[in-house]
Amino acid sequence: MDATRSAELYHAGRERMADAVRDLSLEDLDRQVPACPQWSVHSLVSHLTGVAADFVVGNVVGAPRPPWTAVQVEMRRNLPIAEVLDEWATVGPLLEKLIVEGTTSHPLVCNPYVDAAVHEADLHGAIGSGRPPTELWLATLDWMLDEPGPLTVITPNGTYSVNSDGPTAVAHTGSYELFRAVFGRRSTTQIMDWEWDAPEHAASWSKAIASLPQTSLPLND
Repeated sequence: MDATRSAELYHAGRERMADAVRDLSLEDLDRQVPACPQWSVHSLVSHLTGVAADFVVGNVVGAPRPPWTAVQVEMRRNLPIAEVLDEWATVGPLLEKLIVEGTTSHPLVCNPYVDAAVHEADLHGAIGSGRPPTELWLATLDWMLDEPGPLTVITPNGTYSVNSDGPTAVAHTGSYELFRAVFGRRSTTQIMDWEWDAPEHAASWSKAIASLPQTSLPLND
């Protein structure tokens, strides 16, 4: 993706999420995020802020695995949400500038809208703030599923390939459902309910699609 477009997608998502949480009550900030059950809404925003801060200084060792993200959350656990958002408002533009200037080739740093899109949808599942715009999760799908693979997923917005060890198969579902499933936000049962060319393919692929740990509970965010 063009660097300027990547920065624009990230910027817009950052602004939407900051606006969504800025005036939340302490009770709502402490609300569990269904897609990230170990995190509260405050934790999720702390993670997003920490990602930007870490990317700006080049702290990418271990990204994006849990030990790396846990530090981001813990560092900001006791901060008021206003302070966390102030930090994000400072480091976010620095990250956007870094992307546009092209001084890094790290794929996560160059495309922070991907993680932000996933968590914007997670935030919606917690507080009903709204799903990410279509253009954002379609861009994320294009970034994630850019290699040929044995699974073809046909959606109203396009045809995608999933590259894993499963059998050659075809499935039909919505683009948003695929976006959520790829990041582990759909259960095995939900994925098996897609329109598959054969039941055995549904059973084989339902646990192999997710690039992150898969939820065991159905989610509708």
